[in-house]
Amino acid sequence: MATLFEFSQTLSKFNKENNSSATLKFFKENKEEFTTDQIASNRYIVYEMIYALIETNHHAAIFDFIKQHNAVLDPKSFPYLLKKLKKKPSVNWNIVNRFCDLVSSDQLDTECKTIEVERKGSKKLMELASAREDWFALKTKALFETQCYQECFELSKKALELFDKFHYSNEVWFARRIALSKKHLGNSDAALNELLQILKRKKEWFIQVEVAEILKEKGEIKRAFEYAIDAINNFGDIEYKVGLLEMLGDLLLGKDDQELAFKHYNLAKLLRMQEQWKVPASLSTALNRFSFEELGIDKKVTLLTELKQYWDKFKPIKNNDKQDSGKFLTGRIDKILHDNEKGINGFIKYDNNRSVYFSINALHKSDELTVGTKVKFKKLPGTEDEKERAIKVTKEPNQA
Repeated sequence: MATLFEFSQTLSKFNKENNSSATLKFFKENKEEFTTDQIASNRYIVYEMIYALIETNHHAAIFDFIKQHNAVLDPKSFPYLLKKLKKKPSVNWNIVNRFCDLVSSDQLDTECKTIEVERKGSKKLMELASAREDWFALKTKALFETQCYQECFELSKKALELFDKFHYSNEVWFARRIALSKKHLGNSDAALNELLQILKRKKEWFIQVEVAEILKEKGEIKRAFEYAIDAINNFGDIEYKVGLLEMLGDLLLGKDDQELAFKHYNLAKLLRMQEQWKVPASLSTALNRFSFEELGIDKKVTLLTELKQYWDKFKPIKNNDKQDSGKFLTGRIDKILHDNEKGINGFIKYDNNRSVYFSINALHKSDELTVGTKVKFKKLPGTEDEKERAIKVTKEPNQA
């Protein structure tokens, strides 16, 4: 008969070999050799079993295992399991919500560890959030996603009062959940005011959308349109802005601009088709009310280019935007971060080892750029919100 230690070691071995199905099978075949109390009191066995159930997507079985064996999670291993559950491709927030309740936040560590990370070619120290702060961040997110708005409001408020220092802008996200919970609880005016304050600290496109949604509900179409346009022009992949495109279609209808409204709906549908996402009935209904002919998926880039030119008209002109009068500089591509169907970005070395960031949308990429390619570019000065960057990047002619 194997010892309890050997039993736990075998479970660990299977998990380390990425064979969690074997972990579950071995446990089922051998658990009768030990009492329920022996299993429940062994934190290693409890950890390995929950790890395996997460890996094999048997999430509901986690709670069955704990109930059947009277098991208690070790607060020290709980944070790792919670993060692993949250990192699954499709997060089940009901499960995350229940999982958070398996430990009390008071049991979790408040230490903020420091790690070394590499950013833009140089190593820097980065402080991580404590296990307790992570718990509040995920629990409040789970409460919001499961529509437990009153609990989300109360716990987010507690988090803001509890911590003296926040990481990953958690203070912003707690404040945002408080505001949005107020909206869902019927206080849209307070939610709007608080979201506007949050935007001063964190200019994210999805927060601009949330402001636009409230304004749209209040019938303030002009203001709603302004925030929606700011959101579409803000940083973020267009594929994730399909809901925003539909909102812009609604707002343009409110402005009685039929053709532009139709084009926004049409682009939203084409992006959904491209990503193989479901086209909601509301979007199909919106398109069917027009007499215009829908464009096919082969016209997606053309339509996106046309609408981008329309959105660009609403971009504010910056006083320090000297991109048309500044002289061209020369340099070489030093680092490529991404080069795919969305475009290319990275860093250019110039002027005796200085470095500047560049980004080129796929629609405007004409040259083949690789590390070492000599390029010419203009430099756009930094602002309060953005760092300096290279623009009008083109390959220098006559390169070997």
